[in-house]
Amino acid sequence: MHVPHNLEEEPFVHSNLSISGTLTTMPELPEVETVARDLQRWVAGATITDATISWDRTIRHPQPPDRFAAEISGATIARVTRRAKTVLLHLADGRVMTVALRMTGALIVAEPGTPEDPYARVVFALEDGRELRYRDVRKFGRIGLWPGGGLRSVGAGSGARSKRIAEGARTYRIGEVFSGHGPEPLLRGFTAERFAERLSRRTAKLKTLLLDQSFIAGVGNIYADEALWRARLHPLQTADTLDARDVRRLHRFIRQVLREGIVNRGASFSDYVGADGEPGANAERLAVYRRTEQPCHRCGNRIERIVVGQRSTHFCPRCQREPVASSAT
Repeated sequence: MHVPHNLEEEPFVHSNLSISGTLTTMPELPEVETVARDLQRWVAGATITDATISWDRTIRHPQPPDRFAAEISGATIARVTRRAKTVLLHLADGRVMTVALRMTGALIVAEPGTPEDPYARVVFALEDGRELRYRDVRKFGRIGLWPGGGLRSVGAGSGARSKRIAEGARTYRIGEVFSGHGPEPLLRGFTAERFAERLSRRTAKLKTLLLDQSFIAGVGNIYADEALWRARLHPLQTADTLDARDVRRLHRFIRQVLREGIVNRGASFSDYVGADGEPGANAERLAVYRRTEQPCHRCGNRIERIVVGQRSTHFCPRCQREPVASSAT
């Protein structure tokens, strides 16, 4: 999947361009899309001359990490896109490098002379003297290098679990790495009709279902809460109780909150910043997420917090009526 990028903007010149995830909130589709678009502007066309790995477990594939370093050396970054919550660096020879930021991952384009970063787990030296640094305080992120192919065909949403990559077995193509992921919600083909088909016969709670990456890719805790609030649907309501109007409304607002998140360069909590070193502006525009006990923007009632599937969930009990016989689990 190639997400079009706006390449008409003038590049922002900064001595230490930081593109990162967050400390306490997993970067979701808008945050990762912001990372990909910024990297497209600054590193597309750059050649990697070397890779220094200081935390071996950051490298998912190929193993051992020395092999990864040898295989990435000399590669030219052709373009940068996103699939689900993962940054994709497409190389000129057809291979694809995946970067999953997870909780605290960051991609930093550092100008020559920038001080070393003790949290940089992988440093890619670029031919022009800059460095592309993968910074990860908590070491949850993963980087992989895969043969190209099959990416456009995945996302049919069979619900299959993502394959565990077995070293020593056959080589997986990039499309197979994402074979367990559902469709991209912002693509033109993700229509209300297709959404309805995927919801049919599903009995899961809406919040749980929206967080399921095999059902829909890229949506996480923040944007699930926001979409449900806009659609006036309770997070504990089950998918099989929605009528056609509910489905159309939820579909529209999922896409709306994601698009607004991209426009506002993501929601910054803790250390998330964009490529210009500034935090994203979307956090201050959220209606329910992390607004427990604050007044609902729509009705004035206090926002409540419950736990659904071990995830904090925020909603307005007046605007989002709880379905009968439901419980927070």
